[in-house]
Amino acid sequence: MAAKFLLIFFALFGFAFSEVIPFIDRGDYSVCEINKLRITPCKNQTHCTLKKGSTVRISFDFTPKFSSDSIMTGLLWYNEGFKNSYSELPNADGCLYTPCPLEADKKQTLNYDLQIANRLPDGEYNFKWKIWTHTDEECYFETTIELER
Repeated sequence: MAAKFLLIFFALFGFAFSEVIPFIDRGDYSVCEINKLRITPCKNQTHCTLKKGSTVRISFDFTPKFSSDSIMTGLLWYNEGFKNSYSELPNADGCLYTPCPLEADKKQTLNYDLQIANRLPDGEYNFKWKIWTHTDEECYFETTIELER
């Protein structure tokens, strides 16, 4: 019982220190819709600054307009002079981060703990997060974050 209480406490604690972050839904609304993006510990809704060398929780709600037994997921970081796939998540099994199978028109949440490398230069980055199926249904969003030491 105590473990269940602690789990609920830490889940609520995490939401208290996360912010809903603005994003651009680039997907085809007939295929999938991104509903909400949260980044923990981003405390400023209009300007998300993250520390290099830290781990942040990326959590987003999405509503697929298709059903699928499996999905893939990936992340691309870019700014002027830098464009790279996130090496730990180039074409990952999305079912490790959200329940599968997906059901059409049922909202889901994908959660990922993103480790931000110290080797990345300080500055502002766009990142593009994508989920897709083997039959080419896809949706993705883009948002901007700033990295600093």
